[in-house]
Amino acid sequence: MSTKTPTVTVYTKDDCRQCVATKAWLTKRNIEFAEVDILEDPMDLAAAKELGLMAAPVVVVSFGVPGDDEAWSGFNPIKLGQYLGAKPTAINNEMSN
Repeated sequence: MSTKTPTVTVYTKDDCRQCVATKAWLTKRNIEFAEVDILEDPMDLAAAKELGLMAAPVVVVSFGVPGDDEAWSGFNPIKLGQYLGAKPTAINNEMSN
């Protein structure tokens, strides 16, 4: 993994509790991210599916080096903290907000 500041893309959709939790986690820590609504453009949905992930949100952390990207689906504060350098806090509390 590179030491370069990563870029974060969150593929989301409406009425997605885990999408809301992921965006709140990032926002609370002042981590910039691009939000892509997978239902607005079929190409965005295809891009998320191309990663082999079928559930929203799909989170992609890119380090600017081909093959060095990390991607997963769902709200995962452990991975968010691991790849974005922020410690996860009360997981259950964040899911209920």
